[in-house]
Amino acid sequence: MRRHRGCFSKCQKAVNMKKLKLTILSPESVILKEKSVDYVSLPAFEGSMGVLPGHAKAVVQLGHGILHYTAENKRDEFAVLGGYAEVYKDDVTVLAEEAALAEEINEEEEKQKIAKARAALSSRDADIDFELAEIELKASLMKMRLKNRQSRN
Repeated sequence: MRRHRGCFSKCQKAVNMKKLKLTILSPESVILKEKSVDYVSLPAFEGSMGVLPGHAKAVVQLGHGILHYTAENKRDEFAVLGGYAEVYKDDVTVLAEEAALAEEINEEEEKQKIAKARAALSSRDADIDFELAEIELKASLMKMRLKNRQSRN
């Protein structure tokens, strides 16, 4: 029986050359549009979900976490604060309630938001929306976590 030498490596190269198209949208703006990437890690509500070219169709709810992707051996990260992601063919579309790139995060502004939210949560004032204060606290803490990760690298 004749074996086809090199078929696996040729097929593997073809798979490795395939890319994903990543789009990240928020209510305010288009954050990333059809960026050609090799891999995406989504902060799914139930845990992290990795996506490579050829992934099965999926719609997932996003939690608060860090979305990262690799493109041309470079890794970029976003803080994602809820939303949904759709994987269809080799397109990944993220509909985020809020998303921020580490370089865009103003550390002082986020520290002020954290202090304000903590003060609101410790207050006994009946006029305070505790649910909103908790959401704002989580969002600012996630952004600071990403900013701190970036400053260490």
